[in-house]
Amino acid sequence: MATIERWTAHGIPPGFVLAPIHRMDETTPLAIGILTRTGAPADEGPFVLLQELPGARVYLGAIADAEARIQEWVEIWIQTLQIPDLAFSGYQTELSNLFFDREWQAESELRKRNLPRAFIGVQMESNNAGPILIKQPRTSDPKGFAQIELTAWRVCTEDALLQSHGLEPYSSSPHRYLHQPEAKENKTFIATSADSPVNSHVQALDRLHSAKDVLAVFNPHAGFIRVSRHHPLNLDDYLQILEGRTWQWANSKLGTGFTNGLYAGLQDWSANPKGLPFLLHGDGFSSDRLNEIFYLKLAALLDAFKEVRTRVKAQQLPLLNLSPASFHVGLQETGDQFPTLWSARCHLTKPGQAYPLKIKSTEQKYFIRIGRVEPSPFLPEGMGAHSFGIGNIQIRNVTMETDGVVLEGTLVAEDYLGLDPHDLLWFKLPLADHRLDFYAHVYKAESAGPREARFRTVPVKLAETQVEALKRAAGTRFPKSPYEVWPLLSSPCDLYSLGVMAVRVLLANSQSNLPIILDDILSLARHVGDAAKGKDDYLAELKALVKKEEPLLNLVSPNNLTEGGQTPKQARTAISLDIWMETVSWLLRLFPDTGVHSFCKDFGDVSPLALETVFDQPMQQLETILLRLRSILAPSLAENEEISNVILKQLKNS
Repeated sequence: MATIERWTAHGIPPGFVLAPIHRMDETTPLAIGILTRTGAPADEGPFVLLQELPGARVYLGAIADAEARIQEWVEIWIQTLQIPDLAFSGYQTELSNLFFDREWQAESELRKRNLPRAFIGVQMESNNAGPILIKQPRTSDPKGFAQIELTAWRVCTEDALLQSHGLEPYSSSPHRYLHQPEAKENKTFIATSADSPVNSHVQALDRLHSAKDVLAVFNPHAGFIRVSRHHPLNLDDYLQILEGRTWQWANSKLGTGFTNGLYAGLQDWSANPKGLPFLLHGDGFSSDRLNEIFYLKLAALLDAFKEVRTRVKAQQLPLLNLSPASFHVGLQETGDQFPTLWSARCHLTKPGQAYPLKIKSTEQKYFIRIGRVEPSPFLPEGMGAHSFGIGNIQIRNVTMETDGVVLEGTLVAEDYLGLDPHDLLWFKLPLADHRLDFYAHVYKAESAGPREARFRTVPVKLAETQVEALKRAAGTRFPKSPYEVWPLLSSPCDLYSLGVMAVRVLLANSQSNLPIILDDILSLARHVGDAAKGKDDYLAELKALVKKEEPLLNLVSPNNLTEGGQTPKQARTAISLDIWMETVSWLLRLFPDTGVHSFCKDFGDVSPLALETVFDQPMQQLETILLRLRSILAPSLAENEEISNVILKQLKNS
């Protein structure tokens, strides 16, 4: 039986130094530092970038003792506001420093509460630290450590001071300027981004780099900083290990990996996976092993659902960016008699990217996704498909309601309008000396053509003179009016993403073409949804459909749970088939708008006051499936005795 070697500290990798992110002297016993290249190529930068997100960059760091021996790898999250502008009818002006500060602090509190073993408090999560100058290495420096200089530059949060110097205020803009609070006269500011407005009081960020002997600048935007233990195992890695692939944690930019400890043991075991200490059952295609892999994959899925629900409930924001890359898997030392992979816990480590649109007098909540939307099979079609154009607005009726004035009318666009029932329409009308903004719900079914949409606006408070002007304009057509259409993005989008993750976990592996499998699964979900319409037993309809068509049966077979090369038929005979088909039935219902049996009828099927409730029913059913499967894998002693007594009784009577 393999033994997991215990962790021992090791030195800082060659070609790197550890730059402390805090004040340090000869009495400091432990240091938290960022791993810094001593000779960084121009295209890589001085730090080891783990991931980049809207509002944050994540770098590899370490906790080291006074002898520069690494005790633990950590992730250092640095707040940055270098986010592409959003052209959303003035909403880019609301993407302010205060919004991002609140989101950062809320995320930090959530991690401290939900991930106490990973969170490392450094008092910089909600207190802006200044930039740190990392000096070029010298022969007199302590081995492995870089000399640093703590600067006096801090973020200027005083709106009045900024505006008195002709600069954008901190609270209502995304622009940040550094200043030296102790300097009372001849105030100088540093713009933290190239697109910030500047004048004679402002210098570029290059000023920090121009100081003597500077190797790199840490935290140049003087943002918040968060530190957490580094989880080297992401969800994709974990799935591939379960599927039989060799895993190597080795950052190519770092040039090193684990040499000892739990994860080093996992690397060695994954090259020849024969049961303990990481699984119960040995290698090969045995029924026990396949059901064990099935169970562990379902457990990871349930963890993912729980993590997403907790996050959505706490923030009342969808995530809108879920994929396997959003999750890491943590393992615990369990000893040699208990399989370590059974201790795996899936954690959501990637913050969401939703930003709420503040629209008065409507219960429905609309969100936009901050940052660029890259094509991904894990996101629903139309995610971020905000559209805009020019059209003619005709007002049909103007009415007064308790919450304000309401317009009913018709938009005739210059281009084709692809609208869903829950889309939100924004348009602007010229009225006297004003241009008034309106938000409206659209009714495509009542329209006369593909370029036309009827609408009813959300009530808005207007001056009496403006209301009278609108009433006089009833029946008038406003040509060349700008409009925008926003899709309803909310927690059902996250349920869809979890559904695609379930397809990846259960019906695909790293050798599969996920987009093709997903397309076939979505077609099957709609097919079963149509067949089961008006019937109670969705699972029976699924079984009846796949029984008649072998390609469909092979599509939903468990042969892709591993990369062992089993045929669909071989895998079906090895799995607990009733539980497997119940799981497939559960999976098909995760996708909104595929039939009346879907957990969400469409992407707008959610309570605006409790966005997390879309996950409740899927989680309950998945927990039941897991309990049934676990009872097969690990029956209780009482159950074994009961079965033995029945067998003995039958033998005695025969």
